[in-house]
Amino acid sequence: MDKGTTKEEIRNLYLTAEMATWGGDNSIKENNLMNWIKERVKEISTWSGASLVGLGLLVVLGGPLVKWAAYAAIAWGVWSMVKKQG
Repeated sequence: MDKGTTKEEIRNLYLTAEMATWGGDNSIKENNLMNWIKERVKEISTWSGASLVGLGLLVVLGGPLVKWAAYAAIAWGVWSMVKKQG
């Protein structure tokens, strides 16, 4: 270890994101989580899954919005079939 290398730099070289939080540094783990979320939002499967969860909640909770949710589900399905993947 030369004089220009700090203890923090050495630690960052050898620790994984999960291990970095052991020392109290949550920034690496937070960055990895944010990157994971950003990548997932870009995928159509995430949007499809979120819409299905929303539709399921509307059906379970009932109410007058169920009919509108059914129209939205039909529109989403048609759009998903017509839209080119990737």
